[in-house]
Amino acid sequence: MKSSKQRFKRLSLVLACASLTVLSGLASAANNWNPQHILNAMKSPYQGSRASVAVIAHRGLVGNGCPENSTCSILNTYNNNIEAIELDVKQSSDGQPWLFHDQNAGRVIAHSPDFNIFQPANNPSGWNPDIRTMTSHELVNSFLRDKNFAKTNYRPVPLANALDAVHRNANHMVVVLDLKTLDAVSRAADLALYLGMQNQVVLKFSASLLPRTPSDITRYTKGVAFAPTVYAGDMDRLADGGYTGLCGTISPNTPFCRVNAWIEQARGEKGFAWLEIGNKQPRRSDPTGELLAGEQANHRALGAFSPVPEYRLGSHDGQHFVRSNGTCCAALSDYLTRTKYFGNEVADDRSDFGVQALAGFTSIISDDPLSITRSHIFRNTSRYE
Repeated sequence: MKSSKQRFKRLSLVLACASLTVLSGLASAANNWNPQHILNAMKSPYQGSRASVAVIAHRGLVGNGCPENSTCSILNTYNNNIEAIELDVKQSSDGQPWLFHDQNAGRVIAHSPDFNIFQPANNPSGWNPDIRTMTSHELVNSFLRDKNFAKTNYRPVPLANALDAVHRNANHMVVVLDLKTLDAVSRAADLALYLGMQNQVVLKFSASLLPRTPSDITRYTKGVAFAPTVYAGDMDRLADGGYTGLCGTISPNTPFCRVNAWIEQARGEKGFAWLEIGNKQPRRSDPTGELLAGEQANHRALGAFSPVPEYRLGSHDGQHFVRSNGTCCAALSDYLTRTKYFGNEVADDRSDFGVQALAGFTSIISDDPLSITRSHIFRNTSRYE
């Protein structure tokens, strides 16, 4: 396994001849927040019986001419005094981590002709390659499209450059990285350690990546803060993953016991920050409902994602969300999960971030973070100083 220094130098060489848009000299947020204090507050949100809610900008703050997961969206998040940003990570054909939300490139990279996202999910036509088939050279010589699909002057961003830009120019923010593979987790940990950002970066990944061996988490996170995610389908995979902890000895060996045993083991690993639970109906029955209730009763840090409609808003049919291959549009109901042990999801209420806060979630990821910061949700930013 290459060292973090070797990996960082290698990526720097790949990008040496490329012209990247950077943040240098542009940051102007007026605050004295300390990212380690922010992370500490996110890990321990309760003071007495009341919890402060942290806001995480999903893909950063975007706008006309400012694409998602770009240096511009990072800077906009910083300048609007949002305490954390979540950046989505995908790997190129040479294994390097880059900032992309979709697994395919067509929606967000300018190309001639441009990819039209408004087509069926199966076998869409046009230029829409999987990021995993593209080289770092191809990516760095491309330009990003904004939310209206206009070509911008911003290029795709390697994770190394994104973290370095935050470290140098937007250093009050916590950075949450949404990672899909253990290799990506390891590479991101190396970069965070190389830049001295282990108390500022949070590695987020599915608990299903290590269902049998939660004790192996630190092999990949290397002491950097991490936040495992548990959605309804993950609960089945954890229940059948082979890890039992003390289930069958001091507790009955039930599926729910095995899920809790995995979480408790992960919670004891160095760097554990919080648990993200994919609860879609905080007010009603949900496969994760019992898990959420137990965590909330113990006043634990809990993460949630609040989806925001993206496209075709005038249709009023719920089909507003981009699919992972960049096509449009899906409804949240298309992703409801049936589980083996824990019941079935029947609706998705996550767009109501107020309900999530009332349910005990203490950090909320949103594509519209300003709506949360402007709401009446309790957000104790004095702890960040």
